[in-house]
Amino acid sequence: MNKCIIIIIMSVCISVKLLAQTNQQVNIQQEAQFPGGDQALIKYIYENIHWPSNIKGDVINDECMLSLDVRADSLIENIVFLKKVGYGIDEQISELLKRKKFIPSIQNNTPVKMNIMLTIPIQYRNK
Repeated sequence: MNKCIIIIIMSVCISVKLLAQTNQQVNIQQEAQFPGGDQALIKYIYENIHWPSNIKGDVINDECMLSLDVRADSLIENIVFLKKVGYGIDEQISELLKRKKFIPSIQNNTPVKMNIMLTIPIQYRNK
């Protein structure tokens, strides 16, 4: 009798778990991006960044890595730096990104929020 009850309980638990699983297919038609792509983003940053006067040495050859959310309305939020360059450059990049609208991700013909990762090369030579 006890074995039957245990088997029934296990069967119900397994059935509930299987019914709870759904197989939703996500169809991302377009990933979020800067208008014109990565090269246009780098060009925009280099044309608008103000190089600080407190840079030590004559050269910076580094990269800035960050994660950000592109909302469905094309605005940027939740910028998180994974690798910083310093000298206030990261803060400037953050402000420059917030000024521009990105192309949002398109999923099932609808703009949706998407997290993207960016690596921005930072190359500066003191003249």
